[in-house]
Amino acid sequence: MKALRTYAFSLTLIAAIAVGLLLGRMAPDLARAIRPVGDLFLNLVFMVIVPLVFFTIASSIAATAGSGRLTRISRSMILVFLFTSVVVAVTSLLFMLVFQPTPGAGIVLRAPAARAAPSFLAQLVKAVTAADFGELLSHRSMLPLILFAVAFGFATRQLRERGEAVARVLASGAQVCMKLVDYVMLVAPVGLLAYFAATVVDTGERLATAYLKVFWVYYAFAAIYFFGGFTLYAFLAGRGPAVRRFWAHMLRPSLTAAGTCSSMATMPVNLEAAIGMGVPLPVRDLVIPLGAAIHKDGSVIGGVVKILFLFSVFHQPHTFTALLTVVGVAILVGVVMGAIPSGGLIGELLILSVFGFPAEALPLIAIISVIIDPPATVLNATGDNVAAMMVTRLTDGDVWPSGAAPSPDQTAT
Repeated sequence: MKALRTYAFSLTLIAAIAVGLLLGRMAPDLARAIRPVGDLFLNLVFMVIVPLVFFTIASSIAATAGSGRLTRISRSMILVFLFTSVVVAVTSLLFMLVFQPTPGAGIVLRAPAARAAPSFLAQLVKAVTAADFGELLSHRSMLPLILFAVAFGFATRQLRERGEAVARVLASGAQVCMKLVDYVMLVAPVGLLAYFAATVVDTGERLATAYLKVFWVYYAFAAIYFFGGFTLYAFLAGRGPAVRRFWAHMLRPSLTAAGTCSSMATMPVNLEAAIGMGVPLPVRDLVIPLGAAIHKDGSVIGGVVKILFLFSVFHQPHTFTALLTVVGVAILVGVVMGAIPSGGLIGELLILSVFGFPAEALPLIAIISVIIDPPATVLNATGDNVAAMMVTRLTDGDVWPSGAAPSPDQTAT
């Protein structure tokens, strides 16, 4: 009975998703009609995301006792993000070269109107800044918002006594936002039911087209990486106890990611799950929000799939230099892709620009983006929590020797 109570909400989400899948297959008209219910849930989540990201990041930095702690966390976070991105890019490339080296062979679509790819400098400016403060307060400007929150937190901490009042407001705001997340999650079962029902209607036919071989290779590797890769990362973080704690708390984030196809929508659930995993608050509040914006293992795999797909469509040779470029561009695509449902246009234009593919290639890989979105988002979102555990290992040591979670406010000296 205790276990049933512990997982009651997760089981409710599973039941809601199952009903949504059946509804999408058996009553597609009704599934389309209730799509606004899923949109309502996602809109509620996005309404909370902006203040949640700002308060959690800014308060974490402002409350950090000394620059040494924050520097260690930031350095370890970058190291872990880069490590997992390289691992998933290289392993997915090798997997696809072996099992499906020509995923796009024979596929031809009508060319769309010509579209100029943005320059790298233009992409960089758009990625890290907003035109005005109003645009900053949007989930579509997540990276600029994160950079602003980081700067705000640093400024607050640098002021010391004069910034203490603001630091208290930031800490309180973070707690209030987490309570708002609890309220929003009350409608999660209904929202996920509606989303899965509509998704089945939208993608069911496409899964049976000539793109099927692209999808199966992606889903196959995604499953291997989800269970094998994340288990390995958790083991590196804290051996068996860390592995058990990770998987005991990843069900809700994984289901939320699959249902919403949004790393940002999953982030509130990730923040809650990280506490159960034993991730200290300073690590959690920095790694997970930043990871939702720039750490996307699933998108890296998607980048590899799309590039190899276009290689086979346009008969590009798989030279060693070209494959190295595939790895680098796929990692970059994982960084620049927006954390919103069915996003990735900037990353796709980046692929066309770097490899010189014609504009007619854009709809080819845009279709791939839509179909692989659910498993890609699951990897993107769940990868942030296991990354937080690895950062904890680098900054705080092995905090899971007995399988018991450390205190959430634990800090390293």
